Amino acid sequence: MSESNKVLKKSKCDNVKGTSGAFQAPGPEVFENPGATSVLHENDFFVKTILDAMVNPVCYKDKNGVYLGVNEIFARQIAGLPEKEIVGSTLLEGALKVVEKFPERAFLEGESLLECVKEWERDDIELLKKGGKHTREYKGICADGVRRVFLVNKSTFSNEIGEVRGLITVLQDITDRDEVQRTLREKGKKYRFITEQTELIIYEFDFESNTGNLDGAVEEVTGYSAKDFQSIPPQVWMGYLHPEELDQVNENVTKIQKEGGKYRQEFRFRKKDGTYFYAEDRGVCLLDESGRPYKLLGIIKDVTERKLAHERIQKSEKRYRSFIENFKGIAFQADENFVPNFLHGALEAITGYTEEEFMSRVQWKDVIDPKYLPLVIEEENKLRKIPGVFTVEMEYRIRDKRGKTKWVHETCQKIPGRAGKPEIHQGVIYDITERKRAEETLAKVDAARKKEIHHRIKNNLQVISSLLDLQAENFSKHQVCKTPEVVEAFKESQDRVISIALIHEELHENGETDTLDFSPYLEKLVDTLFQTYRLGNTRITLKKELEKNILFDMDVAVPLGLIVNELVSNSLKHAFSGRDSGEIYIKRILFKLSGKLFSLNSVHFFLG
Repeated sequence: MSESNKVLKKSKCDNVKGTSGAFQAPGPEVFENPGATSVLHENDFFVKTILDAMVNPVCYKDKNGVYLGVNEIFARQIAGLPEKEIVGSTLLEGALKVVEKFPERAFLEGESLLECVKEWERDDIELLKKGGKHTREYKGICADGVRRVFLVNKSTFSNEIGEVRGLITVLQDITDRDEVQRTLREKGKKYRFITEQTELIIYEFDFESNTGNLDGAVEEVTGYSAKDFQSIPPQVWMGYLHPEELDQVNENVTKIQKEGGKYRQEFRFRKKDGTYFYAEDRGVCLLDESGRPYKLLGIIKDVTERKLAHERIQKSEKRYRSFIENFKGIAFQADENFVPNFLHGALEAITGYTEEEFMSRVQWKDVIDPKYLPLVIEEENKLRKIPGVFTVEMEYRIRDKRGKTKWVHETCQKIPGRAGKPEIHQGVIYDITERKRAEETLAKVDAARKKEIHHRIKNNLQVISSLLDLQAENFSKHQVCKTPEVVEAFKESQDRVISIALIHEELHENGETDTLDFSPYLEKLVDTLFQTYRLGNTRITLKKELEKNILFDMDVAVPLGLIVNELVSNSLKHAFSGRDSGEIYIKRILFKLSGKLFSLNSVHFFLG
């Protein structure tokens, strides 16, 4: 064998001897042996066969970066070049050949292939200097045009004395795994976003290892981080449950561990700030092949607001039920036609009918006294016609199931419909029978009191009249008072007092308190005056033409009576002086002006 062949074979064998022994080559003594050449060829063929049989792309280079060999899949899938064009070239030289043959591979996602190759080459040079292994991920477009992700494993190999002689690179296609991981990362981001935004805590707990993991809005809900939960045993966290619910939760967990399946429970958990939140825990207990529970998967949701709102509603409903059950009236709600769809309260106590009877065969109008039904219908029509929110109040009588008459007070309010919905009517009805009876009793007492007052005033005025009469008689006996003017003055005062006394007498006798029927009073007043002034003039007659049922209150009747008193008394005193006959004619004329009723009293006298 020539010297040059010895050197070549020795160099090649040295370069394929790995530090791990995977590529053990014959020692230098082989090259002095005449059969060395055939052995080396057999080794080369054996190594080449092994490399080509591998599913992962493999290449190896010397310490100067020159490729010594590649397997078939590397040449075909990675480089897209024949093996002979790769062997003997550096990485950069091979890349230039690839770009020349496949221009579309010059850039990958905006990055230059040559720049990536230079970075790869720097990594190789650094590794060849220090020796050892290196692993990294690499993305690239392969010769078949497919974008792939590789896990690149690089390892130096040495000769017998430990000198680094070259570098072996094995590429593992992890495209599918990378895609799965990327998808999982994207889903994980969405999952974390959803759980954090919805304030959900996702957890898993392994029974065998007694460990668990939490994710999601852990800190937002509890105030503790996920690491806090992982660093403390689950048994300790159980102490953070509300004491009132601890036993029940322990019982539930024990049952879940025995039976498996889905579960749901609610409890209060103490947060980091010392306050409690209401938690809704939903999950499933997974079973192994033998049917034994081994893991919990679940979701914890903060339901504090819902729980507190539910408690407020329950309290409100309790107060409402208490109010309705103890309500002495009837609360109702009716449609636009006043057909009730809700009646509750003291319905049976007031009407004798049950709520079920009113909602089926009995109508509210059936119990209203027919005398008051037009009033109720009129108020209902008023509610219909007036727009917007409007309220009416009315009092009327009803007849209960036993036929007993009762008074009720109804307040009804119209609520206009919204969003196309019809209007509704709602209100309350109270039994006011006792109040009405009390009012009637008080009215009778008041009338009796006023009647007694009129009687006493009349008596007192008659006493005054008698005193005036006596005083006039006493004055007439004295010489100084012989003049008729003095006695006449006393008689006029007496007449005026009598006219007022007659008003109170009329009110007392007729049972009225403030309103006087003026016609009977006028007749009595004139008759009294005739009896007083007509002495010796028996042929003077009185003619009266009066309207009936002319009513005046006290403020009008008293001054009007005094006026009539003056007119009649003056007529009797002065109109018939020196005559023995005549007639006085009294006429009552009624007329209206601007809707008000006025009265004109006309007194005429006729000489005989």
